Amino acid sequence: MKTETPAKTPSPATDEEENLEDAGLEIPAAADDAGLTEAEEGGKNEKADQSDTKSRSAASGKGQGADESGTKDSEKEEGRTAETSTEEAEPPLRKRVIGYLTGQFTVKVIVVVVLIASVVTAGLQWHRADKADTREDERRQAGASAGRFGQALLSYDHTKLQAARDKVLSLASDDFAKTYDQAFTGGLEGIITKLKADASATVRTVYVGDIDGGNTRAVVVMDSEVHSTAGTRSVLGSYLDMKLTRDHGTWKVTEVTSVGAANESMTDPNGKQETTPIQPDPTLSPGG
Repeated sequence: MKTETPAKTPSPATDEEENLEDAGLEIPAAADDAGLTEAEEGGKNEKADQSDTKSRSAASGKGQGADESGTKDSEKEEGRTAETSTEEAEPPLRKRVIGYLTGQFTVKVIVVVVLIASVVTAGLQWHRADKADTREDERRQAGASAGRFGQALLSYDHTKLQAARDKVLSLASDDFAKTYDQAFTGGLEGIITKLKADASATVRTVYVGDIDGGNTRAVVVMDSEVHSTAGTRSVLGSYLDMKLTRDHGTWKVTEVTSVGAANESMTDPNGKQETTPIQPDPTLSPGG
């Protein structure tokens, strides 16, 4: 069976071209124009695509910029938060540091004040103790002088009266030395020489009163014994009341009075003994 092929229908463009050729006219390059148009459209589309790409890039850039800006703002905000936190944290820390330093300074001040008070107290105590020691030293010196005077006054050798006299005078003040010298040369020396008396004395104790400026008072308790041609005279617990003054650092006796004795006895050459008890009542504190 024979298959018929349908006849091709001439396109309007082909007929037109044929007519133009018959008329001797130049056929316009429709295909080229079409191609150009398509190229232009392609270029436009490409430009549009590029524009879209640029827009998207710009948008993306803006987005990144926004993100970066947001990140920077966030970092700044975190920095400010951290600074704020640091600033908020600094006052307590500063307060603690200041409190520690102030406390340490206060402790140091207290320690210094305590040390100063201790030094002042120790100084006052030392000063008082030193003054008390000085007073006691003065009382001991006064008592020692009083004891030496009493022993010198009641001790003598009838063959060495000048030595005994000089010893008494060395322990007496100028005024009392004159008084004693008059009494010694005026009668005492002759009696001792006549009786060939020899005397010895020992000091039991010395009572010294308070030091008043450069003056004080002392009572010397003594035992003494005198051997002579008249017999032996013993005096136990005799009391000599003395007044003393400090003269150029040395205590001198200015006055002496015999108060009495606890016991006094006399034994004559035949051995007969007479006893006379006496009870004085001294009121001074012991010293020397």
